[in-house]
Amino acid sequence: MKSFILTICLVAALVSQSESKERPQPFKALTGAFLAVSVQNIAESTRWYSEKLGLSVVFEAHDGIDVTVLEGGGLLVELMRDPSAQPPNVSRPELAHGIFKAGFFVKDFESTVKELPARGVPIAFGPFPAHDNQRANLIIRDNAGNLIQIFGD
Repeated sequence: MKSFILTICLVAALVSQSESKERPQPFKALTGAFLAVSVQNIAESTRWYSEKLGLSVVFEAHDGIDVTVLEGGGLLVELMRDPSAQPPNVSRPELAHGIFKAGFFVKDFESTVKELPARGVPIAFGPFPAHDNQRANLIIRDNAGNLIQIFGD
């Protein structure tokens, strides 16, 4: 009797496990990307995201905490400057807990690889070619040193 109950439990666990692998994702095809960045100098960061990534300012608010939202090509970036914010205590963000880089996908990776240096954006890591189950990608740093990874679509 005990072996029968154990067998039923095992089968139930396997069925449950296979069903969870087949569950649909809560989102379908994504159509854009969003980054929110706390910055020390909102004017410099706004200029960097405008000039280097070609984004346009779509919203600004200045009421104790400065907020600028920029958008372009499916990318939405929110910059925030809070006077009470402190700089990180580590020089390598990948060594701190929490999000250490953000990223997005581009349709034409090869032209992006050429365009970034032409706009004065040095490539920090890469470019790395696509292989196996990895997309082509590269990593840049914004004017404040934040890591942004760009993937080929």
